[in-house]
Amino acid sequence: MEQWLYFLRGNYYDLDRDAQELAYRAYRDLVYRDIFFLFRNHELAEDVVQESFFKVVAKAPKLKNSKHLKAWIIKVARNHAYDFFKKNKKYHHVSEPKVVIDTEASFSLPTVAEQVEDQIRNEVLHESLNELNPMYRQILFLYYIEEKPYREIAQQLGTTEQALAQMMVRARKKLFHYFSKRWVDGDE
Repeated sequence: MEQWLYFLRGNYYDLDRDAQELAYRAYRDLVYRDIFFLFRNHELAEDVVQESFFKVVAKAPKLKNSKHLKAWIIKVARNHAYDFFKKNKKYHHVSEPKVVIDTEASFSLPTVAEQVEDQIRNEVLHESLNELNPMYRQILFLYYIEEKPYREIAQQLGTTEQALAQMMVRARKKLFHYFSKRWVDGDE
């Protein structure tokens, strides 16, 4: 496990300033790209990264298992970004990418190892999606890729929003099951 992850397992506020800065910079390097991809706005991404960091700092020492700490950290950051979208309806996902050059930003490009891990994770995700039954695959595609609301998906499929919500829960659970099984088996 990387050194900065150990810093998060203890009381972050007991660390000296250099260790705190190291932990934050490593955290930012890990999550900034994903958050920026969602917002396409440097300032909003920075705000969400900072706020989610405080959540991680508060909750990480209480975690029982630190085996998948990096994955948990990424999930916390993404969930915080999604919560931000829900609370602030005026901000929405921008589909047209914009190039932002910030000379003050101190994030590093992904390492080869990170790029390989991302590629493997995406392949495992696609394999897991292909294991789902076609209905689950379709509703996940309509919701996450086409970004359609439940109401529209339910109308398209000729079902109720409540039934769709139940199918979404089942589809996510199945996808998580297949993905976890492949991801954990692949790590061993």
